[in-house]
Amino acid sequence: MRLLRPLLACSLLMAGLLVGCGRGDPATSATIATTPPAGVTERTVQVANGADRPLPTLLVHPTAAGRFPVVVFSHGYTRRPEDYLRLFRTWAEAGFIVAAPTFPHSARGSELLDDKDIVNQPGDNAAVLTAVLALDTTQSDPLYGRIDRGAVAAAGHSLGGMTTVGMFTKHRDDRLKAGIVLAGGQWPFGVGYSGAPAPILFVHGRRDTVVEFAGGTEAYEPLAWPKALLELPDGDHLAPYLGPDPDFDVVAAVTVDFLRWALLGDQPARGRMAGDAGSRGKVEDRL
Repeated sequence: MRLLRPLLACSLLMAGLLVGCGRGDPATSATIATTPPAGVTERTVQVANGADRPLPTLLVHPTAAGRFPVVVFSHGYTRRPEDYLRLFRTWAEAGFIVAAPTFPHSARGSELLDDKDIVNQPGDNAAVLTAVLALDTTQSDPLYGRIDRGAVAAAGHSLGGMTTVGMFTKHRDDRLKAGIVLAGGQWPFGVGYSGAPAPILFVHGRRDTVVEFAGGTEAYEPLAWPKALLELPDGDHLAPYLGPDPDFDVVAAVTVDFLRWALLGDQPARGRMAGDAGSRGKVEDRL
């Protein structure tokens, strides 16, 4: 299976870290500020998908008044949600609630790492989404009355991007109105997209040697729904999604544009996608 074997070979070679798979590991080579920006709250809520699948979930959300869409995010193999804080903070500042579980068998530090446990991760996300949406009616929670329950997206990176594909194929979650697949592919869920059409944005770097560009387009091309592809000519497997990196700035801007269009009906945001890609990216818009 050509998509995952490079991922496993690289991650195991580097003792569980994808350090050697790109231009370095931005999550460890550059410190992520521990204090969130003004107007953003970060906290962890305890969720579980059954007694044997604890899913501590990082919530990053605006502190302002109003109702906000939800994005459930799946981390990559041997990554953790906090590795993506730069991206989550960008989304939260733009008015989105991010819910990112730590999966029991694919996160860095897991007692038993097993890539094949991906088949259970769409169900984990469904449990997380149910728990987070319930906070809208939980009077003691800061998100009481502040969740737009009809505006929900799934996003993920690498193995998490494949998990996201699974949530629109074999494990279709009808609550999802949009998706973002970052450096992901179809394994092991295939491309039998089902349910009501939902726009999906794919993002992939041409220099990705872990999940190669062709692997991402294998999930993108068969999709008959509204879709877009952000191609990063110089993008590798990590830097565009973890930052700091010029490609990260492109990914952050274009994903915000997409979410605003797909979940909030912001039509000008769609028009900004190509411009925000600038000279570092190319957007194929079939939305």
